[in-house]
Amino acid sequence: MSKKTIQISFFAVITAGLFVLLFFILKSYLGVIFISGIFAVVFYPVYEKLVNEFNGRKNLAAFATTFLILIFVIIPVIIMSAFLLREAVGLYNSIALGGGSQNFISQVDALVQKIGSLFPSGVIDSQINLELYVQGALDWIIGHFGSIFITVFGGIFNFILMLISTHYLFIFGDKIKEGLIAWSPLPDKYDEEFIQTLKSSINAVLHGRILVSITQGVFLGIGLAIFGVGSPVLWGFMGGIASLVPILGASIITIPAVIFLLLSHNVGAGIGLLLWGAIVVGLIDNVISVIFLKNKIMVHPLIILFSIFGGVEMFGVIGFLIGPVVVSAFIALMKIYPFIMSYKNESVI
Repeated sequence: MSKKTIQISFFAVITAGLFVLLFFILKSYLGVIFISGIFAVVFYPVYEKLVNEFNGRKNLAAFATTFLILIFVIIPVIIMSAFLLREAVGLYNSIALGGGSQNFISQVDALVQKIGSLFPSGVIDSQINLELYVQGALDWIIGHFGSIFITVFGGIFNFILMLISTHYLFIFGDKIKEGLIAWSPLPDKYDEEFIQTLKSSINAVLHGRILVSITQGVFLGIGLAIFGVGSPVLWGFMGGIASLVPILGASIITIPAVIFLLLSHNVGAGIGLLLWGAIVVGLIDNVISVIFLKNKIMVHPLIILFSIFGGVEMFGVIGFLIGPVVVSAFIALMKIYPFIMSYKNESVI
């Protein structure tokens, strides 16, 4: 064995050992670092514009961008999460204690059973109990999202760390990128291609699909509140998730809510919610797609839906972001794979 081989092997072992040790040291804060990184990637264009506005003062621009994230993203998420959990727990207890016999779920459940009884036996299960399915969904929400404050936003120390990390990731983002390119064994042009493709796919997923989902959920919740359907935050959240389901989308929640209002003899409110869902909620997808997905990598919403559920199952509430980002990274790799293979063939020749 040559001296060079021994040196490389020794370096590789030491590096691997330190990497494992570093992982366990930072393990408790990986969620904070990851979310800070996502904020830095998504809001980096805002930071760059502010750097120009502030005549190159990066610290001031980073502080201003982080403050905007705090005001327009983090605080609304905390508030909406608190309302979501409160409504989920309240509705869960209502179902469990049998106190929701006149609510939205029970009336839609009764309608489903009536429709099922009109068909021949075995075609549609007339014994479907919608309350049991909703109770299972609520149990999943409470179990996975109940720890959102503890995971990221609950501890004041973690919260401050996240803001500080986001601030410095804006400032040193270019140096981090240069370091990654320097350490990569691939030619620099392929590293650049991968980073640009990854940024494009992350922006397409987060700005496009997930932003559409969140916006549709918010506006659906507003519509439900206006027209008198209970637990609007909870049903708006479920409608936002449902908007990722191809073809059906948020109508999975909107149509039953309209039927509930009609059965409750609130015909005007039912028609109003139907129009709200068709015009306001329905057009959001087209508007945001035109704004944010122009010349971006398109990712099918069903893939994003699976990545969200899978990410939450594996990583907890933070998986809501980890899943789509992993999908984005995989798409970026697949995009540059042909170029890497052609480079390999050229080097062999």
